[in-house]
Amino acid sequence: MLVMRQSQMEVFEQVATQRFEAGLLEYLQTFFPEQTAALSPAQMNQVLRYGLQRAESRGLQTERGLYRYLALMFLLGSGFDEDPQLAWMPPLQPPVPSSEEAQAPESLQTSSTPATSPEHSKAASPPETPDTRIEAAYTQAMAFLDRTVGPNNEFLRQTLSVLRHPQIFEGLPAAPSFGHRVLLLLQSLAPEKYQALNEKMLHAVVRSGYEAAKRHGVSTELGMMNYLALAFVLGSGFDQDPLYPWAAAVLSDPAMDDPAKKGQALREAALNYLATCLPACPRRAEQSAALLLKPAKPYQQIIEEAADVSINSPF
Repeated sequence: MLVMRQSQMEVFEQVATQRFEAGLLEYLQTFFPEQTAALSPAQMNQVLRYGLQRAESRGLQTERGLYRYLALMFLLGSGFDEDPQLAWMPPLQPPVPSSEEAQAPESLQTSSTPATSPEHSKAASPPETPDTRIEAAYTQAMAFLDRTVGPNNEFLRQTLSVLRHPQIFEGLPAAPSFGHRVLLLLQSLAPEKYQALNEKMLHAVVRSGYEAAKRHGVSTELGMMNYLALAFVLGSGFDQDPLYPWAAAVLSDPAMDDPAKKGQALREAALNYLATCLPACPRRAEQSAALLLKPAKPYQQIIEEAADVSINSPF
Protein backbone atom coordinates (compact mmCIF):
# COMPACT_ATOMS: atom_id res chain seq x y z
CA MET A 1 0.00 0.00 0.00
CA LEU A 2 1.23 3.48 -0.88
CA VAL A 3 1.88 5.57 2.23
CA MET A 4 2.05 9.35 1.80
CA ARG A 5 4.34 11.38 4.02
CA GLN A 6 3.07 14.64 5.53
CA SER A 7 5.52 16.62 3.39
CA GLN A 8 4.11 14.98 0.24
CA MET A 9 0.54 15.79 1.28
CA GLU A 10 1.53 19.40 1.83
CA VAL A 11 3.01 19.53 -1.67
CA PHE A 12 -0.23 18.20 -3.20
CA GLU A 13 -2.31 20.72 -1.24
CA GLN A 14 0.03 23.51 -2.33
CA VAL A 15 -0.44 22.50 -5.97
CA ALA A 16 -4.22 22.38 -5.49
CA THR A 17 -4.13 25.84 -3.90
CA GLN A 18 -2.13 27.18 -6.84
CA ARG A 19 -4.72 25.75 -9.24
CA PHE A 20 -7.51 27.45 -7.29
CA GLU A 21 -5.68 30.77 -7.40
CA ALA A 22 -5.03 30.31 -11.13
CA GLY A 23 -8.78 29.84 -11.68
CA LEU A 24 -9.53 32.95 -9.63
CA LEU A 25 -6.96 34.92 -11.59
CA GLU A 26 -8.52 33.76 -14.87
CA TYR A 27 -11.93 34.90 -13.64
CA LEU A 28 -10.63 38.34 -12.71
CA GLN A 29 -8.76 38.70 -16.00
CA THR A 30 -11.96 37.81 -17.87
CA PHE A 31 -14.22 40.36 -16.21
CA PHE A 32 -11.68 43.03 -15.21
CA PRO A 33 -9.21 42.89 -18.11
CA GLU A 34 -8.04 46.50 -17.95
CA GLN A 35 -7.50 46.50 -14.19
CA THR A 36 -5.59 43.23 -14.17
CA ALA A 37 -3.50 44.24 -17.21
CA ALA A 38 -2.48 47.44 -15.41
CA LEU A 39 -0.81 45.37 -12.66
CA SER A 40 2.47 43.49 -12.92
CA PRO A 41 2.40 39.73 -12.11
CA ALA A 42 3.91 40.49 -8.69
CA GLN A 43 1.30 43.19 -8.01
CA MET A 44 -1.53 40.91 -9.15
CA ASN A 45 -0.25 38.17 -6.86
CA GLN A 46 -0.27 40.69 -4.01
CA VAL A 47 -3.91 41.55 -4.79
CA LEU A 48 -4.89 37.87 -4.72
CA ARG A 49 -3.10 37.22 -1.43
CA TYR A 50 -4.50 40.38 0.13
CA GLY A 51 -8.05 39.59 -0.97
CA LEU A 52 -7.99 35.95 0.09
CA GLN A 53 -6.53 36.81 3.49
CA ARG A 54 -9.19 39.46 4.08
CA ALA A 55 -11.97 37.14 2.91
CA GLU A 56 -10.81 34.29 5.13
CA SER A 57 -10.40 36.65 8.11
CA ARG A 58 -14.08 37.51 7.71
CA GLY A 59 -15.05 33.86 7.93
CA LEU A 60 -15.73 33.19 4.24
CA GLN A 61 -15.24 29.51 3.47
CA THR A 62 -16.82 28.64 0.13
CA GLU A 63 -15.25 29.08 -3.29
CA ARG A 64 -18.25 31.14 -4.40
CA GLY A 65 -17.91 33.37 -1.35
CA LEU A 66 -14.21 33.97 -1.98
CA TYR A 67 -14.86 34.78 -5.64
CA ARG A 68 -17.62 37.21 -4.63
CA TYR A 69 -15.33 38.96 -2.17
CA LEU A 70 -12.57 39.46 -4.76
CA ALA A 71 -15.11 40.66 -7.34
CA LEU A 72 -16.42 43.28 -4.89
CA MET A 73 -12.86 44.45 -4.29
CA PHE A 74 -12.47 45.20 -8.00
CA LEU A 75 -15.92 46.80 -8.20
CA LEU A 76 -15.87 48.93 -5.04
CA GLY A 77 -12.26 49.08 -3.85
CA SER A 78 -10.28 46.60 -1.76
CA GLY A 79 -11.48 48.11 1.53
CA PHE A 80 -15.13 48.02 0.52
CA ASP A 81 -16.35 46.37 3.71
CA GLU A 82 -14.79 49.15 5.82
CA ASP A 83 -15.61 52.10 3.57
CA PRO A 84 -17.88 54.71 5.26
CA GLN A 85 -19.61 55.47 1.95
CA LEU A 86 -20.69 51.79 1.80
CA ALA A 87 -22.04 51.65 5.34
CA TRP A 88 -25.33 50.33 3.92
CA MET A 89 -23.60 47.01 3.28
CA PRO A 90 -24.47 44.31 5.83
CA PRO A 91 -21.52 43.15 7.96
CA LEU A 92 -20.12 39.88 6.69
CA GLN A 93 -19.82 38.32 10.12
CA PRO A 94 -23.01 37.89 12.18
CA PRO A 95 -23.04 39.85 15.43
CA VAL A 96 -21.67 37.97 18.43
CA PRO A 97 -24.44 37.37 21.00
CA SER A 98 -24.02 39.16 24.30
CA SER A 99 -22.75 37.20 27.28
CA GLU A 100 -26.26 37.31 28.79
CA GLU A 101 -27.82 35.82 25.64
CA ALA A 102 -25.14 33.16 25.36
CA GLN A 103 -25.65 32.06 28.96
CA ALA A 104 -29.45 32.29 29.06
CA PRO A 105 -30.99 28.91 30.01
CA GLU A 106 -33.34 27.25 27.54
CA SER A 107 -36.26 27.84 29.89
CA LEU A 108 -35.87 31.61 29.29
CA GLN A 109 -36.26 31.41 25.50
CA THR A 110 -38.76 33.98 24.25
CA SER A 111 -40.57 31.45 22.07
CA SER A 112 -43.20 29.34 23.85
CA THR A 113 -42.83 26.59 21.26
CA PRO A 114 -40.35 23.87 22.24
CA ALA A 115 -37.18 23.93 20.16
CA THR A 116 -37.71 20.32 19.11
CA SER A 117 -41.30 20.70 17.87
CA PRO A 118 -42.09 20.36 14.13
CA GLU A 119 -43.65 23.82 14.15
CA HIS A 120 -40.40 25.31 15.45
CA SER A 121 -38.34 23.40 12.89
CA LYS A 122 -40.51 24.71 10.05
CA ALA A 123 -40.39 28.30 11.23
CA ALA A 124 -36.70 28.33 12.05
CA SER A 125 -34.61 29.93 9.31
CA PRO A 126 -31.15 28.55 8.52
CA PRO A 127 -28.39 30.26 10.50
CA GLU A 128 -26.64 33.18 8.86
CA THR A 129 -23.01 32.73 7.94
CA PRO A 130 -20.42 35.01 6.33
CA ASP A 131 -21.04 33.16 3.05
CA THR A 132 -24.78 33.84 3.11
CA ARG A 133 -24.07 37.44 4.07
CA ILE A 134 -21.60 38.00 1.20
CA GLU A 135 -24.38 36.84 -1.13
CA ALA A 136 -26.73 39.50 0.26
CA ALA A 137 -23.96 42.11 0.17
CA TYR A 138 -23.14 41.25 -3.43
CA THR A 139 -26.80 41.53 -4.51
CA GLN A 140 -27.12 44.93 -2.84
CA ALA A 141 -23.83 46.06 -4.38
CA MET A 142 -25.06 45.23 -7.90
CA ALA A 143 -28.20 47.34 -7.35
CA PHE A 144 -26.07 50.14 -5.86
CA LEU A 145 -23.71 50.14 -8.87
CA ASP A 146 -26.59 50.19 -11.35
CA ARG A 147 -27.94 53.24 -9.55
CA THR A 148 -24.66 55.10 -9.01
CA VAL A 149 -22.39 54.28 -11.98
CA GLY A 150 -25.10 53.18 -14.43
CA PRO A 151 -25.85 49.74 -15.89
CA ASN A 152 -23.20 50.34 -18.56
CA ASN A 153 -20.94 52.66 -16.54
CA GLU A 154 -22.45 55.68 -18.26
CA PHE A 155 -22.60 57.74 -15.04
CA LEU A 156 -19.03 56.77 -14.18
CA ARG A 157 -17.80 57.96 -17.58
CA GLN A 158 -19.56 61.29 -16.97
CA THR A 159 -17.79 61.53 -13.60
CA LEU A 160 -14.43 60.95 -15.26
CA SER A 161 -15.20 63.61 -17.86
CA VAL A 162 -15.95 66.12 -15.10
CA LEU A 163 -12.86 65.12 -13.14
CA ARG A 164 -10.61 65.90 -16.12
CA HIS A 165 -11.45 69.60 -15.92
CA PRO A 166 -9.69 71.57 -13.14
CA GLN A 167 -12.49 74.14 -13.34
CA ILE A 168 -14.65 71.79 -11.29
CA PHE A 169 -12.52 72.67 -8.26
CA GLU A 170 -12.36 76.39 -9.01
CA GLY A 171 -15.97 77.10 -9.98
CA LEU A 172 -17.67 75.90 -6.81
CA PRO A 173 -20.17 78.34 -5.29
CA ALA A 174 -19.46 80.00 -1.98
CA ALA A 175 -20.05 77.82 1.07
CA PRO A 176 -19.83 78.41 4.84
CA SER A 177 -16.95 75.92 5.33
CA PHE A 178 -14.43 73.73 3.54
CA GLY A 179 -16.55 70.67 4.36
CA HIS A 180 -19.56 72.21 2.64
CA ARG A 181 -17.43 73.03 -0.42
CA VAL A 182 -16.29 69.41 -0.60
CA LEU A 183 -19.89 68.21 -0.48
CA LEU A 184 -20.71 70.54 -3.37
CA LEU A 185 -17.73 69.12 -5.25
CA LEU A 186 -18.86 65.52 -4.71
CA GLN A 187 -22.40 66.40 -5.79
CA SER A 188 -21.09 67.97 -9.00
CA LEU A 189 -18.71 65.10 -9.62
CA ALA A 190 -21.09 62.16 -9.18
CA PRO A 191 -24.68 63.35 -8.61
CA GLU A 192 -26.22 59.86 -8.77
CA LYS A 193 -23.85 58.51 -6.14
CA TYR A 194 -24.26 61.61 -3.99
CA GLN A 195 -28.04 61.12 -3.96
CA ALA A 196 -27.68 57.43 -3.07
CA LEU A 197 -25.79 58.20 0.17
CA ASN A 198 -27.34 59.65 3.30
CA GLU A 199 -25.97 62.67 5.15
CA LYS A 200 -24.16 60.58 7.74
CA MET A 201 -22.27 58.59 5.08
CA LEU A 202 -21.31 61.71 3.14
CA HIS A 203 -19.99 63.46 6.24
CA ALA A 204 -18.04 60.33 7.19
CA VAL A 205 -16.44 60.21 3.72
CA VAL A 206 -15.36 63.85 3.99
CA ARG A 207 -14.09 63.47 7.54
CA SER A 208 -12.08 60.28 6.91
CA GLY A 209 -10.70 61.62 3.62
CA TYR A 210 -9.68 64.91 5.20
CA GLU A 211 -7.76 63.11 7.97
CA ALA A 212 -6.11 60.69 5.52
CA ALA A 213 -5.03 63.53 3.21
CA LYS A 214 -3.40 65.35 6.14
CA ARG A 215 -1.52 62.19 7.16
CA HIS A 216 -0.06 62.03 3.65
CA GLY A 217 1.00 65.68 3.73
CA VAL A 218 -1.70 66.80 1.29
CA SER A 219 -2.55 69.94 3.21
CA THR A 220 -3.61 72.54 0.61
CA GLU A 221 -7.31 73.03 -0.05
CA LEU A 222 -6.96 72.10 -3.74
CA GLY A 223 -4.86 69.05 -2.89
CA MET A 224 -7.42 67.88 -0.35
CA MET A 225 -10.22 68.32 -2.85
CA ASN A 226 -8.33 66.19 -5.36
CA TYR A 227 -7.76 63.56 -2.68
CA LEU A 228 -11.42 63.51 -1.58
CA ALA A 229 -12.67 63.37 -5.16
CA LEU A 230 -10.57 60.23 -5.74
CA ALA A 231 -11.71 58.70 -2.46
CA PHE A 232 -15.31 59.19 -3.59
CA VAL A 233 -14.70 57.56 -6.97
CA LEU A 234 -12.23 54.78 -6.08
CA GLY A 235 -13.09 54.03 -2.47
CA SER A 236 -12.04 55.64 0.80
CA GLY A 237 -9.01 53.37 1.17
CA PHE A 238 -7.61 53.97 -2.31
CA ASP A 239 -4.37 55.35 -0.84
CA GLN A 240 -3.35 51.88 0.39
CA ASP A 241 -5.31 49.72 -2.05
CA PRO A 242 -3.09 47.13 -3.82
CA LEU A 243 -5.28 47.65 -6.88
CA TYR A 244 -3.94 51.21 -7.11
CA PRO A 245 -0.17 51.00 -6.47
CA TRP A 246 0.31 54.32 -8.28
CA ALA A 247 -1.49 56.10 -5.41
CA ALA A 248 0.84 54.77 -2.73
CA ALA A 249 3.84 55.51 -4.99
CA VAL A 250 2.89 59.19 -5.32
CA LEU A 251 1.93 59.67 -1.69
CA SER A 252 5.12 58.05 -0.37
CA ASP A 253 7.49 59.70 -2.85
CA PRO A 254 10.06 61.69 -0.80
CA ALA A 255 10.57 64.01 -3.76
CA MET A 256 6.95 65.17 -3.38
CA ASP A 257 7.59 67.37 -0.37
CA ASP A 258 5.48 70.23 -1.72
CA PRO A 259 1.81 69.67 -0.69
CA ALA A 260 0.54 71.43 -3.81
CA LYS A 261 2.70 69.29 -6.11
CA LYS A 262 1.71 66.09 -4.31
CA GLY A 263 -1.99 66.77 -4.79
CA GLN A 264 -1.49 67.60 -8.47
CA ALA A 265 0.69 64.52 -9.05
CA LEU A 266 -1.92 62.32 -7.42
CA ARG A 267 -4.65 63.71 -9.66
CA GLU A 268 -2.54 63.23 -12.81
CA ALA A 269 -1.67 59.65 -11.87
CA ALA A 270 -5.34 58.91 -11.24
CA LEU A 271 -6.45 60.38 -14.57
CA ASN A 272 -3.81 58.35 -16.42
CA TYR A 273 -5.09 55.20 -14.74
CA LEU A 274 -8.80 55.97 -15.17
CA ALA A 275 -8.33 56.71 -18.87
CA THR A 276 -8.11 52.95 -19.46
CA CYS A 277 -9.34 51.38 -16.20
CA LEU A 278 -12.81 52.21 -14.93
CA PRO A 279 -13.37 50.69 -11.47
CA ALA A 280 -16.76 49.09 -12.22
CA CYS A 281 -17.28 46.21 -14.64
CA PRO A 282 -19.93 46.90 -17.33
CA ARG A 283 -20.49 43.12 -17.69
CA ARG A 284 -21.92 42.74 -14.21
CA ALA A 285 -24.83 40.48 -15.21
CA GLU A 286 -22.50 38.06 -17.02
CA GLN A 287 -20.04 38.22 -14.13
CA SER A 288 -22.79 37.44 -11.61
CA ALA A 289 -23.95 34.47 -13.68
CA ALA A 290 -20.40 33.12 -13.77
CA LEU A 291 -20.21 33.37 -9.96
CA LEU A 292 -23.27 31.13 -9.57
CA LEU A 293 -21.37 28.35 -11.34
CA LYS A 294 -18.74 28.32 -8.60
CA PRO A 295 -19.14 25.66 -5.89
CA ALA A 296 -20.84 26.69 -2.66
CA LYS A 297 -18.95 24.08 -0.64
CA PRO A 298 -16.02 24.91 1.64
CA TYR A 299 -12.92 26.11 -0.13
CA GLN A 300 -10.65 23.95 2.04
CA GLN A 301 -12.68 20.88 1.07
CA ILE A 302 -12.16 21.73 -2.60
CA ILE A 303 -8.41 22.01 -2.03
CA GLU A 304 -8.31 18.67 -0.21
CA GLU A 305 -10.40 16.92 -2.87
CA ALA A 306 -8.16 18.28 -5.61
CA ALA A 307 -5.14 17.03 -3.69
CA ASP A 308 -6.75 13.57 -3.36
CA VAL A 309 -7.36 13.45 -7.10
CA SER A 310 -3.69 14.25 -7.72
CA ILE A 311 -2.59 11.54 -5.28
CA ASN A 312 -4.83 8.85 -6.77
CA SER A 313 -4.18 9.73 -10.40
CA PRO A 314 -2.06 7.06 -12.18
CA PHE A 315 -0.41 9.78 -14.28
